Amino acid sequence: MNIIFIIIDALRPKNLSLFGYHKETDKNLKILSKESILFRNNFSSSNSTAPAVTSMLTGKYSRNHGIIHQLPYTKPEEINKFNEVTKFWFPEYLKNLGYETIAIDWIGMWFKKGFDYYGEGEEKEDYVEPLAPFRPAKEITDLAMEKMSQAQKPFFLLLHFWDTHFPFPNTKYSGEGDETDIENMLGSIKGEKQREYLRKRIIGKKLYSLQGMEEKYDLSIIDVDKEIGRIYDFLKSRNLFDDTILFVMGDHGTNLTEHEIYFSSSGLYDGSIHTPMITHFPGISAKEINGFVQNVDIIPSILDYLHLQTEEKFDGKSFLPLIINNIPIRDEIFSVDGLCEDIKTIRTKSKKIIISQNNFCNLCKGYHHQGVEEYDLEKDPEEKRNMTQEI
Repeated sequence: MNIIFIIIDALRPKNLSLFGYHKETDKNLKILSKESILFRNNFSSSNSTAPAVTSMLTGKYSRNHGIIHQLPYTKPEEINKFNEVTKFWFPEYLKNLGYETIAIDWIGMWFKKGFDYYGEGEEKEDYVEPLAPFRPAKEITDLAMEKMSQAQKPFFLLLHFWDTHFPFPNTKYSGEGDETDIENMLGSIKGEKQREYLRKRIIGKKLYSLQGMEEKYDLSIIDVDKEIGRIYDFLKSRNLFDDTILFVMGDHGTNLTEHEIYFSSSGLYDGSIHTPMITHFPGISAKEINGFVQNVDIIPSILDYLHLQTEEKFDGKSFLPLIINNIPIRDEIFSVDGLCEDIKTIRTKSKKIIISQNNFCNLCKGYHHQGVEEYDLEKDPEEKRNMTQEI
């Protein structure tokens, strides 16, 4: 049985028609969901890539695997703890079972452990370095299909699309405007730190308005969705789909302009940690799931499905009982802020508490959240009324 993880960076449900968005940015994801399981309440254990993907591959929360902050803000002691305490690493586990392990990504570091191949392809003589450290989704897909075609045994493929990461440099967009429009747009932002953060990120990118940036985000999702369709067609044409466990998911979400956080996943509002997840388990009927799941639940669920054993004690739980018998596996989720120094959240279906002990943001150099925040998600799903300020 093959296993594929497709990670779409900073993908949030709000911009998918599967979750009620007014634009269809996700035509192929919708096709895939008709043969798969759509999780409507999947949450990441972190709002940033390094801790989130580490949780995916260990089945543990940051406090237990050690990686709390996003690169390059990950502290040496975090990496040291990870190296000391991590006995189970999914790629290594599968490699020891005889799987061919393939990762198409560029981060490196500890993520390379256990992979037979890790990278984004060989450099070509005529290759021009892009505006981002990652290659376009089409090239990533081409390489993924090449590696799958060459596999001589069951494979584990981890494929990471970065095109949806701000400022979406691989997506074509023809915004109209000039430097005056940029200054007017920046002038509308209240916070000085947020204003300067955004200025640095958009210099030379032909992004003249907040609306233009939102439009480009949608276009980047469409670009990646097209490649999801190519992978789906490839698996079908090679008769691999029914012999493959497939996960398509965001590693974390993002804010566009909400909460005065601009095009960043900073903070622990739902925009940063609520992520789409579509899962195909051969033999399990397509359906939609409303119960809570988290990225730490992925590995226990795969092992449960394949009847594989390990002595590892996971923080995550198999969600097969939820899928098959509608038995809830958790009534709350936990997440940490990987960009700010020390912010945590616990969330139930109706309530959310965010605790900030050090709210300095390493990314924008501003501050997010204050002390303790509590939100009534039934009355205030946009998290605009901090109830602790109304006491």
